[in-house]
Amino acid sequence: MRILYIPRKPESRGWQSDLKRKALGLLDGQDGFFEAALHRAGHVTRRPLDAVMAMEPAMRARFDAVVVNAKSDLAWQDAAGATALCTRFTRPVALFLGFARARFMPADAVLSAYHTVFKREPYADLGRYDLSARNADKVVPTHLSNPFEPLSRRFAWGIPPSKPKRMGWDVPTDRDVFFLGKTQEGEHLARKDSWAKVVASGLAARGGLFPRKGYDLPAELHASHLEKPEYLRQLQASRVNLGLEGIGSFTFRHLETLWAGSFLLSNPTVPEQRLRAPLIDGEDYVSFQDHDDMIDKIRHYATHEPERQRIAKNGRRAYERLHDVLAHASEIKAALAA
Repeated sequence: MRILYIPRKPESRGWQSDLKRKALGLLDGQDGFFEAALHRAGHVTRRPLDAVMAMEPAMRARFDAVVVNAKSDLAWQDAAGATALCTRFTRPVALFLGFARARFMPADAVLSAYHTVFKREPYADLGRYDLSARNADKVVPTHLSNPFEPLSRRFAWGIPPSKPKRMGWDVPTDRDVFFLGKTQEGEHLARKDSWAKVVASGLAARGGLFPRKGYDLPAELHASHLEKPEYLRQLQASRVNLGLEGIGSFTFRHLETLWAGSFLLSNPTVPEQRLRAPLIDGEDYVSFQDHDDMIDKIRHYATHEPERQRIAKNGRRAYERLHDVLAHASEIKAALAA
């Protein structure tokens, strides 16, 4: 399958990082997992939106499918823009929505122009989007990438390492709970309030939040950045790892913790989302309903090692099903060919 892909607008990370990423074809962040799978689904040609809109008919006819990233220059909520792009091609045109928030979905009239919609962690109940049955059927779930498992569009199996040297359940623990991340006001629970509750609980805790301009963050909630090896060591040395809500509900912390073979206690909205492979609450991870429930569950699982390790092992197996690039490539190919 020959696929024309319109990626997000490029962001510079410094010339050395940009050169390395280009040479290795590195893919990460919000789009990395989907793009890695897309490149396994067929032969992919990457072009910016303006170049695609200017393509001659003979060039457009070379492709079997088109995928456009909503974070390109596309006005993703505009029906006229969607129609202008889609009517240029006689083959399927798909939209990739890499936004963190589950609620981000174009209007029904916009989706009518597309053949397929690849959406990061959509609501499990598609009725929340007020879409027609036909357009709801177009939604295919995908998810963000794992910072510990870098992927590449040039090398089929990504860039090692793909597994930690030791799984979390084999690492001795020395604290009850760990979280490290940016200060974020989630749609349901702010990280500041969540971590403040942990600090006030008397639990043996490690981590905290990175201060950000415009946020009033007490000094006792502050944390410093850790390099990846030390961050992984701290994660695995903790009995409970929190997946606190960020801009979206399903975050890098969720994937990192499951990948590491450690126990994940998640914010309450993840069960509302549809992932491309299921994570079962109470079996692969545990969710909390509010801050009091969060503290109660930290105390419970910190002192119930067999139960905690059973869930951590289930979580690692669930991660391997969820973060399966080749399986997702088959899903993408099937959706574009349908």
